[in-house]
Amino acid sequence: MLHRFVSLFFCLTGILVLVVAKVTKDEHKAFDRLVKAVIQEGGYVHPSIGILSPAPSGASRGIGMVKNVKPKIKSGRDMLMMVPYSYQMTRDLALSTLMEVIPPMVLVDAPLLELDDSALLVLLLAHEYGLGKNSKFLAYIEFLPTWQESGGGCGYENVQDFRQLPTGVEPEEIDMAQQYASRVSLGMTGDYGEYLAQDAWPKEWKDEPALALRWALCVVSSRATAANRRAGDNDSGTGVRLIPLVDLANHRKASGGFIELSGNERIMYDDFMDATSDDTGSFVVRSTWKCGTSRVDLEKGDEITVNFNLPGYRAADWFFCEVFPFVPVELSSSTMKANGELYMNMVIQVKVTH
Repeated sequence: MLHRFVSLFFCLTGILVLVVAKVTKDEHKAFDRLVKAVIQEGGYVHPSIGILSPAPSGASRGIGMVKNVKPKIKSGRDMLMMVPYSYQMTRDLALSTLMEVIPPMVLVDAPLLELDDSALLVLLLAHEYGLGKNSKFLAYIEFLPTWQESGGGCGYENVQDFRQLPTGVEPEEIDMAQQYASRVSLGMTGDYGEYLAQDAWPKEWKDEPALALRWALCVVSSRATAANRRAGDNDSGTGVRLIPLVDLANHRKASGGFIELSGNERIMYDDFMDATSDDTGSFVVRSTWKCGTSRVDLEKGDEITVNFNLPGYRAADWFFCEVFPFVPVELSSSTMKANGELYMNMVIQVKVTH
């Protein structure tokens, strides 16, 4: 059976040194814990969804239907996943959390309010990692690429053979990206590092806290998703969030995009569900295709993909903003050339979903 690619975006083609391996029992258990955490917060995950490794998209791992699809996906019941606002890493959560642990006098010289959303998420992620079992995001953090898997930072830093670089990525750009990541992580460590929770950090991070910030920087650059600045408010401007579970989906250009609920959706007004105020800010993935204009029945083995809506991204942009270096299928042409820009501006570069 030819596997279909359905609603979500991140289906990238592996190009470097990843070894495709079957999903281990531990990974299945970790995924189950993440699903349970989302549901406990009031979210929804279709019971047939699990890990696909390798993914039909060509990526080393993805998510999709791993069981016979029950209940059947049909019109009016085509929601695959919903992650509530309460289980998302947001700017507001970062500010409220960090202001409790960073002394007021430090904030006078290095005000958190002046940081953009992505920088705040880097600090929040490193802090939540350090909380270990005391973090509500433990199930999410356990499923992220580990410090060891990512080579201590971003995947592009592990390139051994420059001949394997995708067209459009030059060796000197890797040096520039490394310098940028080092500068940002060292700067944030100097301002805030000693006040972040560190109990659950690996020994290497405790010895050199900048490594924790560097790992978090790469995760945020790879997974952060644009969203409304105020939950569910399309007129509030664009913010950035980390949204567990749905960020495991791979990209495909023709797939549907994420949907952020306002809480006012009604079936009688041709919306796909009746939402409540408790749903405001939730991110939804539906079984849609052709850029969200039609839907498709899913079967066992089908991958869930989403369109992250990045028409301006080129091969090098993708390469430098992934924990594991990948380039989408549609950008892997040998005619793709770089123009000398620095793509590793992680703290401000985000996936635009609106």
